[in-house]
Amino acid sequence: MSTALLLPRTPDELPEGLNPAVLKGLPEPGNAAAVQPPTWLLGSEQTPALDWLQAIQSFPEAARLCHRADAGWWNLSTQSPWVAPTATAAPLPVEQPNAAPMSRPESQVRPLSHMEDGALIFQTFLKTAWGLDTPENLRAVEDYETEAWARSDHNPTLPDALRRARHNGEHAAELAQEADRRLSRGEPADEVEAWARDACKREHPQVLKHVLIVLNNQADYYQSRRSRAAQGKHHSALDAVQLRNGQHPNSLRHLPPSPAWHIYIDETGSVFDEQADELKPNASEVGRVVALAIPQGVTLPPLTERFHATTTTSTTAVDAALQCLLHASVGIFGFSVQDPASRARYWIGHVEQLVRWVLLQLPLEPGQPCAVTVKIEQNRGYAVRDNLRALQEILEGECQRLAPQRFAGLRLSLQFMDKNEPLNGYVDAVAFTWGSPAAASRDRLKKSALLGHCLLNPDHRALERLYLALNTQKKLTPADWFDLCSAAAQEPADGLLRHFLEQLGAQVQQHAGQWQAFLDEVRQRLRLKQFHLDSLGHALDWLERFAPDGQSLPAAQRLPLETARLATGNHRGQVDLPRIQRSLQLMQQLRDEQPAEACEALLRLTVSTANAFEFDALRNAVEQWLAEPVAVPGLLNHAKLHSTLGQLEALSGRPDAALVHFDRALDAFARLSDPQQATREAAQTRTYRLIAEMDSPGADAAALIEVLRAHLQALTGKAGDGEISRSLAYTGQAQRYPHHLWLRALLRWPQALHTARTEYLGQRPQWQTHEDHPWPLIEAYRGWLLVDADQPGPAREHFAAATARCADPDNGPTLHWMAEVLRCLAQALGLRLDEQPGAEARTRLRQQLPHAPHAALERFAHAGTPEREALLSALGECLPFNFH
Repeated sequence: MSTALLLPRTPDELPEGLNPAVLKGLPEPGNAAAVQPPTWLLGSEQTPALDWLQAIQSFPEAARLCHRADAGWWNLSTQSPWVAPTATAAPLPVEQPNAAPMSRPESQVRPLSHMEDGALIFQTFLKTAWGLDTPENLRAVEDYETEAWARSDHNPTLPDALRRARHNGEHAAELAQEADRRLSRGEPADEVEAWARDACKREHPQVLKHVLIVLNNQADYYQSRRSRAAQGKHHSALDAVQLRNGQHPNSLRHLPPSPAWHIYIDETGSVFDEQADELKPNASEVGRVVALAIPQGVTLPPLTERFHATTTTSTTAVDAALQCLLHASVGIFGFSVQDPASRARYWIGHVEQLVRWVLLQLPLEPGQPCAVTVKIEQNRGYAVRDNLRALQEILEGECQRLAPQRFAGLRLSLQFMDKNEPLNGYVDAVAFTWGSPAAASRDRLKKSALLGHCLLNPDHRALERLYLALNTQKKLTPADWFDLCSAAAQEPADGLLRHFLEQLGAQVQQHAGQWQAFLDEVRQRLRLKQFHLDSLGHALDWLERFAPDGQSLPAAQRLPLETARLATGNHRGQVDLPRIQRSLQLMQQLRDEQPAEACEALLRLTVSTANAFEFDALRNAVEQWLAEPVAVPGLLNHAKLHSTLGQLEALSGRPDAALVHFDRALDAFARLSDPQQATREAAQTRTYRLIAEMDSPGADAAALIEVLRAHLQALTGKAGDGEISRSLAYTGQAQRYPHHLWLRALLRWPQALHTARTEYLGQRPQWQTHEDHPWPLIEAYRGWLLVDADQPGPAREHFAAATARCADPDNGPTLHWMAEVLRCLAQALGLRLDEQPGAEARTRLRQQLPHAPHAALERFAHAGTPEREALLSALGECLPFNFH
């Protein structure tokens, strides 16, 4: 047999010994429709796994035959021998329960020839009883009927026996559904059983047996649900998970490498085909598949024998199982069949995709041996004894072809497991928590923080989807490329994503247009403030490394790259004078050629000089641009120029003058033709305006608080101080600026916002933190709130985190200045940090930031413990306007 993979579309293309009947619905030779995709894929043991993979991905509905030297043709779909038919194919009619006996089709495919007649009859009943509304069961019953007709020469009564078995199965399914409805209404299980026995008096014994099995299972389920409800537990006892730099502790791709992994797979829900798209995303019926990855050396304590979350009567047991996982160095990953990247129709197809996704994320030592054992909880239609070798080899070969060095030592083993597997209960607890509609489960899911991190939410972008895009060699969109940089920035140097970025860089060097699209994505992220500093830096490093080959970048491309670099430095408090000078020269060069680009660069440069406390360095340039007709810089930039000038006024201690420019900026934003853009651009300027009003001596506190509430209600969608506090306490990077503004207000007006302060402190287990500005200020303000609440220990922790983040050696002098100011604030609040305010640090800062308010900082360092108003005043002198 050849190693080539055949994709027959006409009978003439079939290899010798294969009858045309294998091609269901095949057109006749010469028919123009013969260009349709193949129904069967034909290969051999020597056919490369990657060829199999590519064909399966291209023609997922095609069945697969593999020629084995010792066993002839082997059906990969059923893991059984394939026997060639002797006539031409005809479709089987779908029989109604009371219809006349079926007419015999002319010929059939026989993938089930190894099964006894009795097994065919029983399996027909069983699959039908479990429901023909799933594609797996319907396909299986049709295959059994096809096999029965193929045997009818030797057993003429077999097709009719299957017809009766299907009829009995359909009736059993109807009775089982009625039994379930009665149980769900609260009827006692013994009364429902008596009804079932009476209804089945004249039925085949198999019908009653099936109904009683369903009844017993569902009775256990409803009893456990009522027991949990009787306990009155609407909340989980699970400890809330703290993210680490925005990453979940059970994020699979962030675990350390291991030479061996055990992967356990389970599912929840009942709908795994296209019908799931019609359901709500949180519906319990939606199919979801979940994987638990346990590295070598990690041991989980044994659970109660046959632990199953669905039927356990205690929410505490499920809490304990999940809590154990959250405290262990194990990975959790799962997705819903509604996920945009989900492509399968059958349950086993979703499992295959889950295994592929897990393998591509798995932390490995490149080139080192790694044994990966995958255990899949058996589903209806699959047994523990079923062989998954073909799928195992396809996936293993796919990975090794995709990244040869990384996966060279991969040895994959796939097998089904039953519900008695000792560790199956853990992944079952995760799946149950995700799919259960119970209040305690929803609370547990929220506290676990798994959804949106380890368990993919179909409504949100997720980095893990990139692995599928890379796997299928799809061209990355600019947004996917940036997400790829974000993920790679958090992986080791030999990670799979960095490997792909290197490959992509070599391609993009030859395509300046694609490189430009990626640069535009960075600029857009900067405008919208949608980034993490590490990811932004990684993306810019990549752009500089893989700039179009064979040419120096023209000024029109070099300027946005330089200013993007400056913007990254701005967020780290860095002052790069040589880069500022280069950008000024490029800006002047492009002023007449590309005025909008030149103006945007000026806005970035103004922030850079302001970070060095040189608030007037580029004021004249900003005013000159404002004097130009609006059409020269464009309406958007004209509005931003007013906003920038307002910031310079506020930083210089003139809040009333700042308000004038902020109002002009808001008027200009309102004239933008795109209402969504107008709202987005105005939000940040409204924040600036509110901060300036807070600092204004004559501000009306009550009126300002009302404006603040309205602003934050528009941004968060929450009404009331308590709801705003609870919402922001849970939020991460996306809401960091409203978050900072709200905490600033809570400290400014402690009495008026007392309820909001209490609610915010009550959510401390849910607080997130990240690396970039203004998270250090958020952490410091949290510490101040905790001081006010007489919790000095936790307050010290948050102040220590704030100062450590600012003092990071990778940061520039502006953030180092902020660290010293926050040390002074902690000291004035009566907290003693490991790192105290120091004369040596202040001397160094005098050299690095000659224009900073050093006299004010010196006074603050020796201020003792002043009252709140004096503290706020000292803080405002050292960190003016939005510096604090």
